[in-house]
Amino acid sequence: MNRAPRAPWHLARATIDGMQRSAGEPHNFYAVPELAAHYDADNAGRPDLPFYLRLAGRIAARRVVDIGSGTGLLCRSLAARGHEVIGVEPQLTMLDIARRRPGASEVAWVHGTAGDLPAGWADLAVMTGHVAQYFLDDEAWRLVLTQSRRSLRPGAHLAFEIRNASLDEWRTWASDEPGATSAGTVRADVHRAGDLVTHTDHWVQHDREWTTRETLRFPSWEDVTRGLATTGFVVEESWGDWTGEPITPRSPEWIILARAAGAGDG
Repeated sequence: MNRAPRAPWHLARATIDGMQRSAGEPHNFYAVPELAAHYDADNAGRPDLPFYLRLAGRIAARRVVDIGSGTGLLCRSLAARGHEVIGVEPQLTMLDIARRRPGASEVAWVHGTAGDLPAGWADLAVMTGHVAQYFLDDEAWRLVLTQSRRSLRPGAHLAFEIRNASLDEWRTWASDEPGATSAGTVRADVHRAGDLVTHTDHWVQHDREWTTRETLRFPSWEDVTRGLATTGFVVEESWGDWTGEPITPRSPEWIILARAAGAGDG
């Protein structure tokens, strides 16, 4: 689909599980079973997953935590390659799907956030699917980085990606006409306020309709790296796309591998 890729986590926003919704109020996409059930099909061929699989192997990460694991596609792939894996996901609808997938028994699933991960356990923490853009201000960004660092062993790594804010990719998400999905159609309205972009999506599946809304942050490079530095991370490597090219002003992604700093780091 030519629309905003679905990030599988939203720590910075409340979910609607168990809450009353006023008439006309948009849904949380991830809490609608009929929509969440098609998440994997609508995001088939994602280039981030093989990238992170290769990365975990290259740095010999025995234990990996996936923060915002969604339907668990990366978790199950990591486990199939011999990694010990914890997938943490705050949206129960997505987690229920993950637990029913083949290979799910090889993964430890946690219903919660990065703050619920065991301390000092992982060699690598990842945030895929642009999860890092769900933290909508500097305070929320520092909090998830602090929680991620707590889950890591000394000298371990955190990897994530953020869209290059200067390219305004969000402008391509809006659509006047519905586009096809694996089970129906979707049309998107997009609004920007500062570094926050909200897209409201109108879904149709047969005779059912939903409106969902989510907000993402497009932080500056300085916002991203300042948060890392103030929470004890050192940027070790970075890439501008999923083929491993260096970051340039026109790179679509900022893909970052950061190390939990220790004694001797400047």
